[in-house]
Amino acid sequence: MGDLLFEFTEWLRTTQLVELALWISDTSLSMWIVTHFWAIPIIQVFHILAIAASFASILMINARMFGIAGSSSMADTANRYIRVLWWALVVLIISGLLMIAGEPVRELINPFFWIKMVLVVFGILITIWFHKGVLKHVAAGRDIVATDKATAVFLVILWMMIMYCGRFIAYAPV
Repeated sequence: MGDLLFEFTEWLRTTQLVELALWISDTSLSMWIVTHFWAIPIIQVFHILAIAASFASILMINARMFGIAGSSSMADTANRYIRVLWWALVVLIISGLLMIAGEPVRELINPFFWIKMVLVVFGILITIWFHKGVLKHVAAGRDIVATDKATAVFLVILWMMIMYCGRFIAYAPV
């Protein structure tokens, strides 16, 4: 796996991402973030808190689906936590863009960053599809079936992989 990541990193170095990263690092926003030593840690704190909120929302919806948490209806639970999930994703996007502005070369020439981005897009699309489908099942009076539960478990694993990749952005050689 290490060789594959190394080859991916080497390929990223041959793309226009290097020039883009260098251009971003010369912007006033990037310069401001770099010159204020406290900016990146504060941005990371907001990013981590948003990760916690989004993952907790997914866990709460899924726990209700499995019948191990909550006494309200599945629709009420989903409506309550889906708002938290989307607001957390907004904070994740904003804080993520600010982290890219603060360290563009480290982020854009990093295999874990790109793996994470692909997984995030996939995760958001699957989450939207899944929760809309579950709400339609519940609204129609149908029970939650085994495939819904399997998809719920898959989503938890997918978001854990996203968190794993995000954590290892710091450790990939760039």
